[in-house]
Amino acid sequence: MPRDPVGPGPGGPNLRLEPLARRALHGWLLLGVGALAIAGVLALLLAIARAPGVETWFPWADQSAFRKILISHVVFAFVLWFWAMLGGLAIATRGNGRVGIAGLAMATLGAAMILVPALIGQGEPVLANYIPVLLDPVFLAGIALFAVGVAVPAAFLLVRPPQRDSAMVPGITSAGALFVLAIICFALAWRSLPAGADPFGHVDTLFWGAGHMLQFVYTALLMTAWQVLGAQAFGMPPLGRDAWRLVCALLVIAAVPGPILYMVMGDQPAIVHSAFTGLYKFGLPIPLAAGAIATVIRIWQGPRDWRSLPFLTVILSLAQFLFGGALGIFADGGDTRTPAHYHAEIGGVNLGLMGLVFVLLLPALGRLGSESRAVRIQFWLYFVGQAVASAGLFIGGWVGVARKVAGAEQGLDTDLKRFGLALALAGGAVAVAGGVMFIWLALKRLLARVEG
Repeated sequence: MPRDPVGPGPGGPNLRLEPLARRALHGWLLLGVGALAIAGVLALLLAIARAPGVETWFPWADQSAFRKILISHVVFAFVLWFWAMLGGLAIATRGNGRVGIAGLAMATLGAAMILVPALIGQGEPVLANYIPVLLDPVFLAGIALFAVGVAVPAAFLLVRPPQRDSAMVPGITSAGALFVLAIICFALAWRSLPAGADPFGHVDTLFWGAGHMLQFVYTALLMTAWQVLGAQAFGMPPLGRDAWRLVCALLVIAAVPGPILYMVMGDQPAIVHSAFTGLYKFGLPIPLAAGAIATVIRIWQGPRDWRSLPFLTVILSLAQFLFGGALGIFADGGDTRTPAHYHAEIGGVNLGLMGLVFVLLLPALGRLGSESRAVRIQFWLYFVGQAVASAGLFIGGWVGVARKVAGAEQGLDTDLKRFGLALALAGGAVAVAGGVMFIWLALKRLLARVEG
Protein backbone atom coordinates (compact mmCIF):
# COMPACT_ATOMS: atom_id res chain seq x y z
CA MET A 1 0.00 0.00 0.00
CA PRO A 2 1.51 3.41 -1.00
CA ARG A 3 2.59 5.66 1.80
CA ASP A 4 0.53 8.72 2.63
CA PRO A 5 2.66 11.68 1.46
CA VAL A 6 0.86 14.05 3.85
CA GLY A 7 2.97 13.95 6.96
CA PRO A 8 6.56 13.84 8.13
CA GLY A 9 9.16 12.34 5.89
CA PRO A 10 12.90 11.75 5.89
CA GLY A 11 15.10 14.82 5.93
CA GLY A 12 12.69 17.11 7.73
CA PRO A 13 12.93 18.59 11.21
CA ASN A 14 11.68 16.37 14.00
CA LEU A 15 9.71 18.73 16.23
CA ARG A 16 9.45 17.67 19.86
CA LEU A 17 7.28 20.12 21.78
CA GLU A 18 6.29 20.00 25.43
CA PRO A 19 2.50 19.87 26.06
CA LEU A 20 1.98 23.59 26.70
CA ALA A 21 3.96 24.50 23.58
CA ARG A 22 1.81 22.06 21.59
CA ARG A 23 -1.31 23.81 22.87
CA ALA A 24 0.17 27.18 21.92
CA LEU A 25 1.03 25.95 18.42
CA HIS A 26 -2.46 24.49 18.08
CA GLY A 27 -3.94 27.86 19.02
CA TRP A 28 -1.76 29.79 16.59
CA LEU A 29 -2.77 27.46 13.76
CA LEU A 30 -6.45 27.84 14.62
CA LEU A 31 -6.01 31.61 14.63
CA GLY A 32 -4.23 31.62 11.27
CA VAL A 33 -6.63 29.25 9.52
CA GLY A 34 -9.58 31.09 11.07
CA ALA A 35 -8.28 34.38 9.67
CA LEU A 36 -7.98 32.75 6.27
CA ALA A 37 -11.55 31.46 6.55
CA ILE A 38 -12.86 34.97 7.22
CA ALA A 39 -10.76 36.28 4.33
CA GLY A 40 -12.24 33.64 2.03
CA VAL A 41 -15.79 34.79 2.70
CA LEU A 42 -14.74 38.38 2.10
CA ALA A 43 -12.92 37.39 -1.13
CA LEU A 44 -16.14 35.94 -2.52
CA LEU A 45 -17.96 39.18 -1.75
CA LEU A 46 -15.08 41.09 -3.31
CA ALA A 47 -15.24 39.06 -6.51
CA ILE A 48 -19.00 39.65 -6.73
CA ALA A 49 -18.50 43.37 -6.16
CA ARG A 50 -16.11 43.57 -9.16
CA ALA A 51 -18.56 41.88 -11.55
CA PRO A 52 -19.94 44.26 -14.20
CA GLY A 53 -23.39 45.66 -13.34
CA VAL A 54 -23.55 44.03 -9.92
CA GLU A 55 -24.23 47.38 -8.23
CA THR A 56 -27.70 47.37 -9.79
CA TRP A 57 -28.53 44.09 -8.07
CA PHE A 58 -26.79 44.46 -4.72
CA PRO A 59 -27.04 47.89 -3.06
CA TRP A 60 -24.05 47.10 -0.80
CA ALA A 61 -21.71 46.91 -3.81
CA ASP A 62 -20.96 50.65 -3.84
CA GLN A 63 -17.47 52.11 -3.67
CA SER A 64 -17.43 52.57 0.12
CA ALA A 65 -18.62 49.03 0.82
CA PHE A 66 -16.23 47.63 -1.81
CA ARG A 67 -13.28 49.37 -0.15
CA LYS A 68 -14.24 48.15 3.33
CA ILE A 69 -14.58 44.58 2.03
CA LEU A 70 -11.25 44.90 0.22
CA ILE A 71 -9.48 46.21 3.32
CA SER A 72 -10.90 43.52 5.59
CA HIS A 73 -10.06 40.79 3.06
CA VAL A 74 -6.46 41.98 2.64
CA VAL A 75 -5.88 42.34 6.38
CA PHE A 76 -7.19 38.87 7.23
CA ALA A 77 -5.74 37.06 4.18
CA PHE A 78 -2.37 38.74 3.76
CA VAL A 79 -1.60 40.17 7.18
CA LEU A 80 -3.17 38.19 10.02
CA TRP A 81 -2.73 34.81 8.27
CA PHE A 82 0.97 35.45 7.60
CA TRP A 83 1.58 36.92 11.05
CA ALA A 84 -0.19 34.05 12.80
CA MET A 85 1.92 31.57 10.85
CA LEU A 86 5.06 33.39 11.95
CA GLY A 87 3.86 33.16 15.56
CA GLY A 88 3.17 29.45 15.20
CA LEU A 89 6.45 28.72 13.42
CA ALA A 90 8.36 30.65 16.10
CA ILE A 91 6.79 28.37 18.74
CA ALA A 92 7.54 25.30 16.62
CA THR A 93 11.17 26.43 16.32
CA ARG A 94 11.66 27.43 19.97
CA GLY A 95 8.81 25.85 21.90
CA ASN A 96 8.06 27.86 25.02
CA GLY A 97 4.42 27.31 25.93
CA ARG A 98 3.97 30.26 28.27
CA VAL A 99 5.43 32.70 25.76
CA GLY A 100 3.31 31.20 23.00
CA ILE A 101 0.07 31.37 25.01
CA ALA A 102 0.74 34.98 26.08
CA GLY A 103 1.34 36.10 22.51
CA LEU A 104 -1.63 34.09 21.27
CA ALA A 105 -3.98 35.75 23.76
CA MET A 106 -2.95 39.22 22.59
CA ALA A 107 -3.18 38.30 18.91
CA THR A 108 -6.62 36.71 19.30
CA LEU A 109 -7.98 39.79 21.05
CA GLY A 110 -6.41 41.94 18.35
CA ALA A 111 -8.12 39.92 15.59
CA ALA A 112 -11.50 40.38 17.26
CA MET A 113 -10.89 44.13 17.53
CA ILE A 114 -10.03 44.27 13.82
CA LEU A 115 -13.17 42.39 12.79
CA VAL A 116 -15.75 44.34 14.81
CA PRO A 117 -15.50 47.71 13.02
CA ALA A 118 -15.72 45.97 9.63
CA LEU A 119 -18.87 44.09 10.66
CA ILE A 120 -20.68 47.18 11.91
CA GLY A 121 -19.49 49.46 9.11
CA GLN A 122 -17.36 51.77 11.24
CA GLY A 123 -14.29 53.63 10.03
CA GLU A 124 -13.21 55.39 6.88
CA PRO A 125 -11.45 53.02 4.46
CA VAL A 126 -7.90 53.97 3.51
CA LEU A 127 -6.35 51.77 0.82
CA ALA A 128 -2.81 52.34 2.06
CA ASN A 129 0.02 50.31 0.59
CA TYR A 130 0.92 47.02 2.32
CA ILE A 131 -1.53 47.35 5.23
CA PRO A 132 -4.81 49.02 4.26
CA VAL A 133 -6.85 50.11 7.25
CA LEU A 134 -10.16 51.42 8.49
CA LEU A 135 -9.68 54.71 10.29
CA ASP A 136 -11.21 53.51 13.52
CA PRO A 137 -9.44 53.44 16.90
CA VAL A 138 -10.56 49.89 17.65
CA PHE A 139 -9.40 48.60 14.26
CA LEU A 140 -5.99 50.26 14.54
CA ALA A 141 -5.52 49.15 18.14
CA GLY A 142 -6.34 45.61 17.02
CA ILE A 143 -3.60 45.71 14.37
CA ALA A 144 -1.11 46.93 16.98
CA LEU A 145 -2.14 44.32 19.54
CA PHE A 146 -1.93 41.49 16.99
CA ALA A 147 1.56 42.65 15.97
CA VAL A 148 2.74 42.72 19.58
CA GLY A 149 1.29 39.26 20.13
CA VAL A 150 3.34 37.90 17.22
CA ALA A 151 6.43 39.80 18.35
CA VAL A 152 6.37 38.04 21.74
CA PRO A 153 7.34 34.53 20.48
CA ALA A 154 9.46 36.05 17.69
CA ALA A 155 11.50 38.09 20.18
CA PHE A 156 11.83 35.10 22.53
CA LEU A 157 13.28 33.13 19.62
CA LEU A 158 15.88 35.87 19.13
CA VAL A 159 16.80 36.04 22.81
CA ARG A 160 16.83 32.27 23.40
CA PRO A 161 17.67 30.60 20.07
CA PRO A 162 17.44 26.80 20.00
CA GLN A 163 20.65 24.84 19.97
CA ARG A 164 19.93 22.44 17.13
CA ASP A 165 20.87 22.10 13.50
CA SER A 166 17.75 22.61 11.41
CA ALA A 167 16.81 24.77 8.42
CA MET A 168 13.92 26.03 10.53
CA VAL A 169 16.23 27.81 12.97
CA PRO A 170 17.98 30.36 10.71
CA GLY A 171 14.89 30.78 8.54
CA ILE A 172 12.34 31.55 11.27
CA THR A 173 14.88 33.40 13.42
CA SER A 174 15.60 35.76 10.53
CA ALA A 175 11.85 36.17 9.88
CA GLY A 176 11.37 37.03 13.57
CA ALA A 177 14.21 39.57 13.49
CA LEU A 178 12.75 41.17 10.38
CA PHE A 179 9.31 41.35 11.99
CA VAL A 180 10.79 43.17 14.99
CA LEU A 181 12.50 45.58 12.56
CA ALA A 182 9.13 46.21 10.92
CA ILE A 183 7.59 47.16 14.28
CA ILE A 184 10.56 49.44 15.01
CA CYS A 185 10.11 51.15 11.64
CA PHE A 186 6.44 51.78 12.38
CA ALA A 187 7.28 53.23 15.80
CA LEU A 188 9.96 55.50 14.31
CA ALA A 189 7.60 56.62 11.53
CA TRP A 190 5.02 57.57 14.18
CA ARG A 191 7.68 59.46 16.12
CA SER A 192 8.78 61.30 12.97
CA LEU A 193 5.33 62.80 12.27
CA PRO A 194 5.24 66.59 12.54
CA ALA A 195 4.21 67.95 15.93
CA GLY A 196 0.43 68.05 16.26
CA ALA A 197 -0.12 65.99 13.08
CA ASP A 198 -3.11 63.67 12.98
CA PRO A 199 -1.76 60.11 12.54
CA PHE A 200 -5.02 59.19 10.76
CA GLY A 201 -4.00 61.55 7.97
CA HIS A 202 -0.60 59.90 7.47
CA VAL A 203 -1.49 56.21 7.29
CA ASP A 204 0.48 55.49 4.13
CA THR A 205 3.52 57.25 5.58
CA LEU A 206 3.26 55.27 8.83
CA PHE A 207 3.10 51.89 7.13
CA TRP A 208 5.47 52.52 4.21
CA GLY A 209 8.71 51.47 5.89
CA ALA A 210 7.12 48.73 8.00
CA GLY A 211 5.40 47.38 4.89
CA HIS A 212 8.71 47.06 3.09
CA MET A 213 10.19 45.24 6.09
CA LEU A 214 7.24 42.85 6.02
CA GLN A 215 8.10 41.88 2.44
CA PHE A 216 11.45 40.69 3.80
CA VAL A 217 9.57 38.72 6.49
CA TYR A 218 7.35 36.98 3.95
CA THR A 219 10.35 36.21 1.75
CA ALA A 220 12.10 34.57 4.71
CA LEU A 221 9.00 32.45 5.39
CA LEU A 222 8.74 31.42 1.73
CA MET A 223 12.39 30.40 1.44
CA THR A 224 12.16 28.53 4.74
CA ALA A 225 9.32 26.50 3.23
CA TRP A 226 11.50 25.72 0.20
CA GLN A 227 14.39 24.66 2.45
CA VAL A 228 12.41 22.56 4.94
CA LEU A 229 10.09 20.89 2.44
CA GLY A 230 12.86 20.59 -0.15
CA ALA A 231 14.84 18.50 2.32
CA GLN A 232 11.93 16.05 2.45
CA ALA A 233 11.18 16.16 -1.28
CA PHE A 234 14.76 15.69 -2.52
CA GLY A 235 16.58 14.15 0.43
CA MET A 236 18.61 17.35 0.88
CA PRO A 237 17.64 21.05 1.02
CA PRO A 238 18.18 23.37 -1.97
CA LEU A 239 20.90 25.31 -0.12
CA GLY A 240 23.60 23.78 2.04
CA ARG A 241 23.75 24.66 5.73
CA ASP A 242 26.33 27.43 5.47
CA ALA A 243 24.83 28.90 2.29
CA TRP A 244 21.37 28.93 3.89
CA ARG A 245 22.67 30.70 6.99
CA LEU A 246 24.40 33.26 4.77
CA VAL A 247 21.21 33.91 2.78
CA CYS A 248 19.20 34.43 5.98
CA ALA A 249 21.89 36.76 7.35
CA LEU A 250 21.86 38.75 4.09
CA LEU A 251 18.10 39.23 4.39
CA VAL A 252 18.47 40.73 7.85
CA ILE A 253 21.55 42.79 6.92
CA ALA A 254 19.71 44.23 3.91
CA ALA A 255 16.79 45.28 6.13
CA VAL A 256 18.82 46.77 9.01
CA PRO A 257 19.16 50.17 7.26
CA GLY A 258 15.36 50.55 7.50
CA PRO A 259 15.21 51.94 11.05
CA ILE A 260 18.39 53.96 10.41
CA LEU A 261 16.63 55.75 7.53
CA TYR A 262 14.00 57.02 9.97
CA MET A 263 16.62 58.06 12.50
CA VAL A 264 18.58 60.06 9.93
CA MET A 265 15.87 61.31 7.54
CA GLY A 266 12.61 60.82 9.41
CA ASP A 267 11.57 64.44 8.89
CA GLN A 268 11.87 64.09 5.11
CA PRO A 269 9.11 61.60 4.15
CA ALA A 270 9.66 61.90 0.39
CA ILE A 271 13.31 60.89 0.72
CA VAL A 272 12.43 58.08 3.15
CA HIS A 273 9.78 56.86 0.70
CA SER A 274 12.31 56.68 -2.13
CA ALA A 275 15.01 55.16 0.09
CA PHE A 276 12.79 52.28 1.19
CA THR A 277 11.88 51.59 -2.44
CA GLY A 278 15.58 51.35 -3.24
CA LEU A 279 16.20 49.17 -0.19
CA TYR A 280 13.50 46.78 -1.39
CA LYS A 281 14.73 46.71 -4.98
CA PHE A 282 18.42 46.21 -4.20
CA GLY A 283 18.40 44.42 -0.82
CA LEU A 284 15.81 41.72 -1.42
CA PRO A 285 16.59 40.24 -4.87
CA ILE A 286 20.06 38.78 -4.15
CA PRO A 287 19.16 36.41 -1.27
CA LEU A 288 15.84 35.60 -2.94
CA ALA A 289 17.52 34.81 -6.24
CA ALA A 290 20.04 32.57 -4.47
CA GLY A 291 17.24 30.57 -2.84
CA ALA A 292 15.12 30.40 -6.01
CA ILE A 293 18.02 29.34 -8.26
CA ALA A 294 19.14 26.67 -5.80
CA THR A 295 15.56 25.37 -5.62
CA VAL A 296 15.24 25.25 -9.42
CA ILE A 297 18.51 23.30 -9.64
CA ARG A 298 17.35 20.87 -6.96
CA ILE A 299 14.04 20.33 -8.81
CA TRP A 300 15.95 19.72 -12.05
CA GLN A 301 18.21 17.16 -10.37
CA GLY A 302 15.24 15.38 -8.79
CA PRO A 303 13.81 13.11 -7.66
CA ARG A 304 10.40 14.41 -8.77
CA ASP A 305 7.56 12.60 -7.04
CA TRP A 306 4.31 14.35 -7.95
CA ARG A 307 2.47 12.37 -5.26
CA SER A 308 4.72 13.84 -2.60
CA LEU A 309 3.18 16.90 -0.98
CA PRO A 310 6.60 18.37 -0.07
CA PHE A 311 7.63 18.22 -3.73
CA LEU A 312 4.27 19.55 -4.93
CA THR A 313 4.47 22.43 -2.47
CA VAL A 314 7.98 23.42 -3.53
CA ILE A 315 7.39 23.32 -7.29
CA LEU A 316 3.95 24.99 -7.27
CA SER A 317 5.01 27.62 -4.77
CA LEU A 318 8.13 28.45 -6.75
CA ALA A 319 6.27 28.53 -10.08
CA GLN A 320 3.55 30.80 -8.70
CA PHE A 321 6.06 33.16 -7.14
CA LEU A 322 8.19 33.40 -10.30
CA PHE A 323 5.05 34.00 -12.38
CA GLY A 324 4.20 36.92 -10.10
CA GLY A 325 7.72 38.26 -10.45
CA ALA A 326 7.45 38.16 -14.25
CA LEU A 327 4.15 40.05 -14.15
CA GLY A 328 5.74 42.63 -11.86
CA ILE A 329 8.14 43.67 -14.62
CA PHE A 330 5.20 45.30 -16.41
CA ALA A 331 3.31 46.70 -13.39
CA ASP A 332 3.09 50.49 -13.13
CA GLY A 333 1.00 50.89 -9.95
CA GLY A 334 -2.08 52.49 -11.48
CA ASP A 335 -3.97 49.56 -12.99
CA THR A 336 -4.76 45.91 -12.21
CA ARG A 337 -1.38 44.70 -13.43
CA THR A 338 -0.10 45.58 -9.95
CA PRO A 339 -2.59 43.35 -8.06
CA ALA A 340 -1.95 40.68 -10.71
CA HIS A 341 1.73 40.79 -9.76
CA TYR A 342 1.33 40.68 -5.99
CA HIS A 343 -1.57 38.21 -5.97
CA ALA A 344 0.61 35.68 -7.80
CA GLU A 345 3.57 36.29 -5.50
CA ILE A 346 1.38 36.12 -2.39
CA GLY A 347 -0.09 32.93 -3.83
CA GLY A 348 3.41 31.46 -3.87
CA VAL A 349 3.91 32.35 -0.21
CA ASN A 350 0.50 30.92 0.65
CA LEU A 351 1.32 27.61 -1.03
CA GLY A 352 4.58 27.41 0.90
CA LEU A 353 2.84 28.04 4.22
CA MET A 354 0.05 25.58 3.40
CA GLY A 355 2.70 22.95 2.77
CA LEU A 356 4.34 23.67 6.12
CA VAL A 357 0.96 23.30 7.83
CA PHE A 358 0.27 19.84 6.38
CA VAL A 359 3.80 18.43 6.26
CA LEU A 360 5.34 19.89 9.42
CA LEU A 361 3.02 21.57 11.91
CA LEU A 362 -0.04 19.30 11.95
CA PRO A 363 2.17 16.18 12.26
CA ALA A 364 3.96 17.89 15.17
CA LEU A 365 0.55 18.01 16.86
CA GLY A 366 -0.18 14.36 16.03
CA ARG A 367 -2.86 15.38 13.50
CA LEU A 368 -1.82 13.67 10.28
CA GLY A 369 -5.13 12.87 8.58
CA SER A 370 -5.44 10.52 5.63
CA GLU A 371 -6.92 12.61 2.78
CA SER A 372 -3.68 12.82 0.80
CA ARG A 373 -5.43 12.97 -2.57
CA ALA A 374 -7.79 15.71 -1.38
CA VAL A 375 -4.85 17.77 -0.14
CA ARG A 376 -3.08 17.48 -3.49
CA ILE A 377 -6.27 18.49 -5.33
CA GLN A 378 -6.56 21.50 -3.03
CA PHE A 379 -3.05 22.61 -3.91
CA TRP A 380 -3.71 22.31 -7.65
CA LEU A 381 -7.01 24.20 -7.41
CA TYR A 382 -5.41 27.06 -5.54
CA PHE A 383 -2.39 27.18 -7.86
CA VAL A 384 -4.39 27.13 -11.10
CA GLY A 385 -7.07 29.49 -9.82
CA GLN A 386 -4.59 32.05 -8.54
CA ALA A 387 -2.57 31.90 -11.77
CA VAL A 388 -5.68 32.36 -13.95
CA ALA A 389 -6.98 35.17 -11.74
CA SER A 390 -3.63 36.96 -11.92
CA ALA A 391 -3.52 36.53 -15.70
CA GLY A 392 -7.02 38.01 -15.98
CA LEU A 393 -6.11 40.99 -13.80
CA PHE A 394 -2.98 41.49 -15.90
CA ILE A 395 -4.93 41.47 -19.17
CA GLY A 396 -7.45 43.94 -17.76
CA GLY A 397 -4.72 46.24 -16.47
CA TRP A 398 -2.83 46.04 -19.77
CA VAL A 399 -5.81 47.63 -21.54
CA GLY A 400 -6.49 50.21 -18.81
CA VAL A 401 -8.68 48.79 -16.03
CA ALA A 402 -7.91 50.80 -12.88
CA ARG A 403 -7.10 49.12 -9.57
CA LYS A 404 -8.88 49.67 -6.23
CA VAL A 405 -12.23 50.47 -7.88
CA ALA A 406 -15.42 48.51 -8.56
CA GLY A 407 -18.60 48.67 -10.62
CA ALA A 408 -18.94 51.36 -13.27
CA GLU A 409 -15.71 53.11 -12.21
CA GLN A 410 -13.73 50.26 -13.75
CA GLY A 411 -14.58 51.57 -17.21
CA LEU A 412 -15.26 48.17 -18.80
CA ASP A 413 -15.97 49.63 -22.24
CA THR A 414 -14.18 47.05 -24.43
CA ASP A 415 -14.46 43.32 -24.92
CA LEU A 416 -10.85 42.78 -23.84
CA LYS A 417 -11.39 44.62 -20.55
CA ARG A 418 -14.51 42.56 -19.87
CA PHE A 419 -12.67 39.36 -20.81
CA GLY A 420 -9.81 40.12 -18.45
CA LEU A 421 -12.10 40.77 -15.51
CA ALA A 422 -14.24 37.71 -16.36
CA LEU A 423 -11.07 35.60 -16.39
CA ALA A 424 -10.04 37.09 -13.05
CA LEU A 425 -13.48 36.32 -11.62
CA ALA A 426 -13.38 32.70 -12.85
CA GLY A 427 -9.83 32.15 -11.59
CA GLY A 428 -10.71 33.77 -8.29
CA ALA A 429 -13.60 31.37 -7.86
CA VAL A 430 -11.31 28.37 -8.46
CA ALA A 431 -8.69 29.76 -6.05
CA VAL A 432 -11.38 30.35 -3.43
CA ALA A 433 -12.47 26.72 -3.88
CA GLY A 434 -8.89 25.62 -3.24
CA GLY A 435 -8.71 27.92 -0.23
CA VAL A 436 -11.97 26.55 1.15
CA MET A 437 -10.61 23.02 0.78
CA PHE A 438 -7.45 24.01 2.66
CA ILE A 439 -9.48 25.56 5.47
CA TRP A 440 -11.77 22.53 5.69
CA LEU A 441 -8.96 19.96 5.65
CA ALA A 442 -6.85 21.93 8.14
CA LEU A 443 -9.74 22.65 10.51
CA LYS A 444 -10.86 19.02 10.31
CA ARG A 445 -7.48 18.01 11.71
CA LEU A 446 -7.20 20.90 14.17
CA LEU A 447 -10.65 20.36 15.64
CA ALA A 448 -10.44 16.56 15.76
CA ARG A 449 -10.04 14.97 19.17
CA VAL A 450 -6.57 13.51 19.66
CA GLU A 451 -6.00 10.87 22.29
CA GLY A 452 -3.06 11.30 24.62
